[in-house]
Amino acid sequence: MLIIQLVSLSSLLIGFAYVIYSNITVFKEDMKNNAIINATLVGDYCAVPLVFDVSESAVETLGKLQNIPSLEVGIVYNDKNEVFAEYYKNGNKIPISNTPKTSSWNKFENEYLSVSKPIFSDNEFAGTIYLRVSTEELTIKINDYLIKMGILLVVLVIVNYFLATWLQKVLSEPILNLTKATKEISEKGNYNLRVHKQGKDEIGDLVDEYNKMLSQIYVREEALKQRTTELTKTLGDLKQTQEKLVNSEKLAALGQLIAGVAHEINTPLGAIRSSIGNIKKTLHFVINDYPIFINQLPDALRVDFLALMEDSFKNRHMLTSKEERTLKKKIAATFESHNIKNAYSYADTFVDIMVVDNVEKYLTLLQNEDSENILETAYKITGLQRSTENIEFASDRASKVVFALKNSSRINIHEEQVLADVSEGIESILILYNNQIKQGIEVSKVFQKIPKILCYYDELNQVWTNILHNAIYAMDLKGKLTVKTGVENNWVVVSITDSGKGIPEDEIHQIFDPFFSTKPTGEGTGIGLDISKRIIEKHNGKIEVESKPGKTTFSIYLPINNSKELSV
Repeated sequence: MLIIQLVSLSSLLIGFAYVIYSNITVFKEDMKNNAIINATLVGDYCAVPLVFDVSESAVETLGKLQNIPSLEVGIVYNDKNEVFAEYYKNGNKIPISNTPKTSSWNKFENEYLSVSKPIFSDNEFAGTIYLRVSTEELTIKINDYLIKMGILLVVLVIVNYFLATWLQKVLSEPILNLTKATKEISEKGNYNLRVHKQGKDEIGDLVDEYNKMLSQIYVREEALKQRTTELTKTLGDLKQTQEKLVNSEKLAALGQLIAGVAHEINTPLGAIRSSIGNIKKTLHFVINDYPIFINQLPDALRVDFLALMEDSFKNRHMLTSKEERTLKKKIAATFESHNIKNAYSYADTFVDIMVVDNVEKYLTLLQNEDSENILETAYKITGLQRSTENIEFASDRASKVVFALKNSSRINIHEEQVLADVSEGIESILILYNNQIKQGIEVSKVFQKIPKILCYYDELNQVWTNILHNAIYAMDLKGKLTVKTGVENNWVVVSITDSGKGIPEDEIHQIFDPFFSTKPTGEGTGIGLDISKRIIEKHNGKIEVESKPGKTTFSIYLPINNSKELSV
C-alpha cells in the first residue's frame, strides 16, 4: 500500500508542478502580449506626430495610457533617440535609460515589464515607443492561483489516500492470498488447497491458472504416491522371493536384476524430484514477480507475450537432440535475416519452450530493448508445463518398471495354472534387464502372434530370466540379442540368440547338469539351466541349444493344446 501511495503521490506532484509552471508561463505571456499590443497601438498613433514634429499630439495620445492602471511609464523617442513625448503615472517622473533605436525587445525585471518597439512611417524609421508596466497585478494573480492549486492538491492527496487504500484491497489482497497459499503449500505440502478468486481481471485469470496447476500437481502427486506404494509392496514381495531363493541360481540372477531395477526406478524418481523443485521455484516467481512484469508490459507486447506462451503450451516438449539442432539453426537463420541480435540464443530459447513455427510473428517482441527479460519470463512460466511433462513421462516409465517387476515376480502360492501370453513375460524380463542391455546390447524382437497357453506363469518367467541373464553375461554387455516367438506345428516356440563367445563343444552336453557352470568360481551356482529344464519339462515341453562362436541359440517348445495334466 505504501508503494502505491508513493507512486501515485509522486505522479500527482509532478503533474501539479508541470500545470502550475505552464499556467504561470501563460500568465506572463498574456501580460507581455498585451503590453506589446498597447505599444504597437500607441506607436501607430504617434507615427504622424513624429514625422511632422507635433509633440503635443503625441503627449495627448500618451495621456490616454492612464486608463491602463498597471502602466507606469510611456515614452516616445524620435529618430534621434531624443524624448519626444512622455507619460508618468501620477506625474512622478522616473529616470529611464535610452532604448535601442531600431530593435524590438521586452523583458521582466524586478517588479516591472519593459517593452520597446520601433515606430515606422511609410517604411521609414520615425522613432521608438517604450512602455513600462507594473507586474503587481500579475504577482497577485499568481499568488491567488497558487493558493487555489494548493487547496486542490490537498484535496487530491486525501482522495489519493482513499484510492490507494481501495486499490490495496483490489490488487494487493489477491497477491497476498497467493503468497499465503504458496507458503502453506511449501510448509505442509497441501496441494489440495485452492485460492479464492476475487475478480475477473488478469489477477483473477492468474488465480484460475494457479488453481489448475495445483490440481494437476495434486493429481500427479496422488498417482505418484499410489505408484510408490505399489512399488514398495512389490519390492517387499521381491524380498520375500529372495529369501526363498537363498543358495540357488535364482537368488544370484535376481540379485543382479535388482540393481538394474533400482537404477531404472531411481532415474525417473530423480527426474520427478528435480521437476517438483523447478515447479516450486517457478511458483515463487509467478506469485511475486509475474504480476509486476505483466502489468508493466505495453499492451502490444503483452498480446505478443501471451500469444508466445499460448503457442508453447500447445506443444509437448519432447525432441531428439538432432531435431533440436535442426530447429535451432532454422530459427536462428530466420532471426538473423531480420537483423535480430543474439539470434542463436533466442532461437535456443524458442526451441526450449517449443515455439518452432511462424516465429516471424514475434519479431516485434524480439526487437524490444527488454526482449531478454521477456523471453526469460516466458521460459520460466512455460517451465511449469515442461516440469509436469517430465513428471508424467517419468511416472509412466516408473510405472512400466513396476508393472514389469510385478508381472515377472508374481507367485502362485497354490501353483494354479493360468492362461497367459508368454510374450508378455519375456517383455517384462527385458524391461527389468534394460539397465544392462542399454550399455551396449542391440535387442531385436520378432514377436509373432501366438495363442495363450495354460502354464505356471511365474515359473516360466524364471526360465526367461535365467536364459537372458546367461546371454547378457556371455556377450559381456556388448553384442546383439535376438528374441523370437512363433508357432511351429502344435508348439509355441521361443528362441533366444546371443552373439557371445559360444559354448565349447566338449561342454555343451553338460550345461543342463546340476551344478555345472562355465562361469568363474563365485559367479554362478550351476543350477540355473537345470531349474529351467525342469520347469519346461513340467509344462510337457522341451528345450534345445545350438552354439558356435558368435551365435548361441536356446529354443524352448511349449505345447499349445496341453490336454494332459501338467507334470508336478
